[in-house]
Amino acid sequence: MIRNLLEAIHDCWANLQAWARGLILLAGVAAVGFLAVSGPFQRFKVWRMERNLQAAQAAVAASSMQDARDLSLTVLRANDSCIEAYRILEKATASLRDPWHNEIARALLSHPQSTDADRLTAFRGIAQEVPLGLLTQAWSLLPDPCRTDLRFVTVFADRMIAERRFKEATLVLLALPKEARSQAVDQRLIRILIGSGKPEGYDEAQRRLASDFPAIGENFADWLDLLEAIPVAALQPTPLEPLRKRLENPPSGQAARAALMLVRLDYATHDSKRATLVEDAIRNWKDRDPEALARFLGDLGLYQLLLETFPLARLEQHPGLLPQLLEAIERSGAWPQAAPLLDSHGKLLPKFEELAHRAMAAAKTGDGPAQVLAWSEARGEAKSSPRADAFLTLHRIARGAAMDKEAEQALVEAIRCGRGPLPLYTDLKPLLTSLARQGKDKILLEICAIYLPFESNNPVLITQLAYLACLNQLLEPKTVLVAMEHLAKGFPKEVPIQCVLATAYLCDNQATQAAATLDRLPLDPAKLSPGYQAAYLTIQALNGRIDREDPRLTGLPWNSLLPCERKKFGELLRAAHP
Repeated sequence: MIRNLLEAIHDCWANLQAWARGLILLAGVAAVGFLAVSGPFQRFKVWRMERNLQAAQAAVAASSMQDARDLSLTVLRANDSCIEAYRILEKATASLRDPWHNEIARALLSHPQSTDADRLTAFRGIAQEVPLGLLTQAWSLLPDPCRTDLRFVTVFADRMIAERRFKEATLVLLALPKEARSQAVDQRLIRILIGSGKPEGYDEAQRRLASDFPAIGENFADWLDLLEAIPVAALQPTPLEPLRKRLENPPSGQAARAALMLVRLDYATHDSKRATLVEDAIRNWKDRDPEALARFLGDLGLYQLLLETFPLARLEQHPGLLPQLLEAIERSGAWPQAAPLLDSHGKLLPKFEELAHRAMAAAKTGDGPAQVLAWSEARGEAKSSPRADAFLTLHRIARGAAMDKEAEQALVEAIRCGRGPLPLYTDLKPLLTSLARQGKDKILLEICAIYLPFESNNPVLITQLAYLACLNQLLEPKTVLVAMEHLAKGFPKEVPIQCVLATAYLCDNQATQAAATLDRLPLDPAKLSPGYQAAYLTIQALNGRIDREDPRLTGLPWNSLLPCERKKFGELLRAAHP
């Protein structure tokens, strides 16, 4: 049998063309070569990857973060699941302020081999750099033990407090087991009370500070920060009396701040002695700790006195005075001093921030061309800056200077970048209202599209995106209907959602279904927003319920609608009543 098989193979081989036999031989040699080489080659790849990983670790130890980043990327190209390479890359990109740091941190956060230490590093890395919607997504995806871990909770609560979302921050902090609560939790709860801006919040914060303020040692500076956050006018002498002895014996390095805090308490309660108290503070601390004194004077609103106490020449020895002096110039209206200060020491600020302050000074002195030039250059610098919050910083500066147009422009640019600590979509209401008032529906649609990945479950965002996309004819009405019908089932009594669903039916030439959708609602058309009111009246006209010349239609403020609303509803009415 074997002999017959061999003879059959020999006959087949003999009958093959010469080129076919050569091709088979070549394939056989290649297969043998591959089997012979693949093993050593794989071992070589592993050796090279390990060598690059060791080099990346050495680069981190030597603080050569650019080399560490490049080497760790090389490792990940060879093995995209190498957890150690992700750890190195996260550290390197954070140090370099690399725009890709957020993506790397989020990858480390979700890596299947990540430890709690890795997750904490990644969570801290993104907490102050990503839109709040993405941070809440990351928080919800953390394992349950992490969401009851004090280290994770304080990081998340700090961001919520910074965004003035005090209710959410309180709930997260109080969800901690009682045994896990510490001074760190107490401090944040006090900060929430202060952040409320209410007299009762200030009073309760002072009572808690008086009972919890440490006599000496750990977190002394953090407690001082909380006490400084309470406005002078809200300070109460009786609740804070227990603090005086603790402030009289501060830990090393906190003498100036503690002494000036005592002056601040006296300043709040002894109106007749205020001038003397301030004079003594200046005499005692002007040379010993000028930065602490400048902060103290600025806190009291004594900006002109601050400028008189610290001439610009003091910046040569104490560059840390720059923020206080710049604020004092801007708050006191001493605008002629702004340009010399920025000329001599503006390099201490990020370039985009320096230019924004120049634009502010030009605006306040009426130099329109200089303002336009400086602001344009500030935007250009922010666009190329590695800092994720560059445009948000421009927004803050412009808003503080009442440069409303520039502030709005900077916030839109920040959203377009999709980076930085962007607020939740609901917190954008002032911007969205302003853009709607200006008829900038294309920018509104762009913002909705950018925010959707950040808050993919936000029904308000989904509704507004569907509405604008439908009216601008960027999506087929049937596509919009698929999403809106599903959403409308979950929110049967929400008027905006049902109005958008009806608008989608209207755009899909289903006027009868659009009318039926609105008929189910106990709504008052006069109380609808102008856009929804226009949709309602258009639906009524297309179903023959009102005439095209009905005063409610002719009297509608069409000029107040968005361009896409005017265009679409006008087209539908003209088609039905040519």
